[in-house]
Amino acid sequence: MSDAERPVMPTSTEDTPSVPGWVEPALDKILATLPFGADKLAPFRASYLDCLAGCGRAGDLDMEHDACRKGMLRALTDSLGLSQTAARTLEQQLEKLELDISAQV
Repeated sequence: MSDAERPVMPTSTEDTPSVPGWVEPALDKILATLPFGADKLAPFRASYLDCLAGCGRAGDLDMEHDACRKGMLRALTDSLGLSQTAARTLEQQLEKLELDISAQV
C-alpha cells in the first residue's frame, strides 16, 4: 500500500489543545492589520493559539488570557519591532477576542 492509499490517523486527541473554530479566522483578521507578512507572524500566531487553547483547561481564564496576550505583544515588539502604537491597538483587539472566548466558555 502506498503512502497515498494509507488511511490517515487523526492527529487530534483529548490532550491536544484546541480553540473554538471561529477563533483562528478572527485572529487571522486581527493579524492581517499588522505590517508583517503571514510567514513572519506564523510562529507568534501558533504560540498564541497554543496558549489560548491551554487556557480552556485552566481554572482562571482571564489570568491565562492576559498572559497569552502579554507574551505575544512582548514577542512581537522585541522580535519584529512592532511600534508602541500598533502594539496598543493589537492589545485592544486581542483583549476583545479573549473576552469573546471567555463569554462562550
